Amino acid sequence: MKRILIGILTLLLLLSGCTHSERAHTLEIYAFSVGKADALLIKAPDASIMIDTGENGDGDELVLRLSELGVEKLDLLILTHFDKDHIGGADTIVRNVPISRVILPSYEKDSKQYAQLLAALSQSSAEVTYLSQDLMLKYGELDVSIWVSPVPFDGKSDNDQSLITKLLFDGKAYLFMGDAEEEELKKLIYSERNLTCDVLKLPHHGVYDEQYFALMATSLPSHVIICNSQKNPADEQTIETLGFFDPVILQTKNGEIHLIAVNGVIKAEE
Repeated sequence: MKRILIGILTLLLLLSGCTHSERAHTLEIYAFSVGKADALLIKAPDASIMIDTGENGDGDELVLRLSELGVEKLDLLILTHFDKDHIGGADTIVRNVPISRVILPSYEKDSKQYAQLLAALSQSSAEVTYLSQDLMLKYGELDVSIWVSPVPFDGKSDNDQSLITKLLFDGKAYLFMGDAEEEELKKLIYSERNLTCDVLKLPHHGVYDEQYFALMATSLPSHVIICNSQKNPADEQTIETLGFFDPVILQTKNGEIHLIAVNGVIKAEE
């Protein structure tokens, strides 16, 4: 009887170890379906990171969704640029979800959404950084690189001020491109940046850009995420360009996207 009990306990310990090991090497990406807007969550074993927050009316829904996913706090909130479809829900999230650090691009904008964001941040305990040079962070085995735009701000093109985020975890790379358009894309593609990735969040909601072919040829992702809507789908020329490289194309117009990487194997969850 004693031997049987020891055997059962050993088996339970082994199973528990396998489960822990799998959790330790699991990364999840959620691209929330909030129309033609960006709102993404990355869940890693040692960090929860959000990139952009949709539009004004999306804040409450995103707070609820974070709660449903078991996210009690954000270790990092990255706002790529200050267009309303990227920071609209930020003030609601800042007021309702504990956040350790907020990263913003180093420029200002005269808009209602930006003013609401600043008001919320003024009442938050989060560390706020206006990024003027590239930043590297580490959360356990997750490496986070945030690149500032190489394009000088002309006071007009917010999109080309987009912060670019690259994650490295368990041998895979994940690249989030904000709304970078032609000028920023050119400077990134033809720089010494390593754009190679396994998952690419395509910039600017799939609006066609002549640099997309070069971007795909440089990054060579197996999966592409497009944050769009049924009302504002990706351009046909964009889909044709992506198709040449044959990645799995995931679009938020079809509902929330959930990518999960377990031990380096990436798959889209239905």
